[in-house]
Amino acid sequence: MHTLSLVSPTLGTASGGALAIQTEAPAIVNIAAPPQYLTITVVNSHGDAISTSHVHAANGPSAVSGNVGPGTMAAGETAAFALPTGWSGNVAINDAGWSLTGDDSLIEASFVVPDGYSVAVADVDVSYVNGFSVAIVCSCSGAIVTGCNNNLFELNTCPDNDGENSCVNPLRPSTTATAPTAFFAPCAGAAYTFPNDNAANSFGQCQSGQITCCIGHACPPNPTQPVGA
Repeated sequence: MHTLSLVSPTLGTASGGALAIQTEAPAIVNIAAPPQYLTITVVNSHGDAISTSHVHAANGPSAVSGNVGPGTMAAGETAAFALPTGWSGNVAINDAGWSLTGDDSLIEASFVVPDGYSVAVADVDVSYVNGFSVAIVCSCSGAIVTGCNNNLFELNTCPDNDGENSCVNPLRPSTTATAPTAFFAPCAGAAYTFPNDNAANSFGQCQSGQITCCIGHACPPNPTQPVGA
């Protein structure tokens, strides 16, 4: 598989996550046909305003509805955007009191027809591969499928804060890492904490066409995260 090129700014991604192009069909059969559009809803439960920045694949379609320009969401606000078949991209999120630098928490998603499939498959992950700024948990049909609600800043000391409320992940360029560093470990396997933390990816679990991503420690915990909320 290879990783998609994104429109500016180019951001690193989880190597086996939602933005990886499948060269072989994953081991899922009889997958349900999705609706025409994939809708991602972002719920701000961070307690403060958050900033968001959207990017999509350079050669792919853009969203068909919703505000996908850089913006700010007030505490408690909800925003949604609808995506056509062929879309892939990510949303970077940080507390609005700080700048988005490329070291931020990401929602990564795609809605493409993988090799060997006849329908578009909803694929989503929460990635802290670049770094951690805010907690994110995503769910489909009431079930959490990816992410981690732990506020990592409260559990460990960040060894490399970028000065804009994001802890830089030292493993972001690694192709050989098999475990996260101590700061990111409380979310291992639930969100991407290193490039090959592939248990954090959700492929084909959101064929309802509705993904809801909750931002903040107040979000429900992912049952698979190793440290409780």
